[in-house]
Amino acid sequence: MPVASASEPRPEPFEGEIVIPAWLVWLQLGLSTTLAVLFVVMLVKTRQQSVSIQQLQDKIAGIENSRALDRTTAIEDQLRTTAERLQALERMGAQISGLATENSRLRQELQGGEGPAPRPSGQPPVDDAIAPLPPIKP
Repeated sequence: MPVASASEPRPEPFEGEIVIPAWLVWLQLGLSTTLAVLFVVMLVKTRQQSVSIQQLQDKIAGIENSRALDRTTAIEDQLRTTAERLQALERMGAQISGLATENSRLRQELQGGEGPAPRPSGQPPVDDAIAPLPPIKP
């Protein structure tokens, strides 16, 4: 079948045959080509958007991981500080219990009238007489 062109004269139609105008063939060809080009453009744009979305998701995941690491560091600092405070409180508690024991021993000595307490070695003996305080100056 010969191809129809715009410059050739149209053949005479047979009876019962539907004649398609030449401009309609060119219109169909132009529209089909336009649709094909639009399809390819949309396909390329979709792939570019997919790559962009993946990059953004990777960035978000990185930011979330860095924030989680910051939180972990802050929590470790708080835990270290809390442990140090707890150790200091335990030391103070041991000192207080030692002082309380010493205090109760001294009270028993005072109540029992046992006399002066034995001095630890290395300390000079203390006179039983307490020196009077100096007068208060106005």
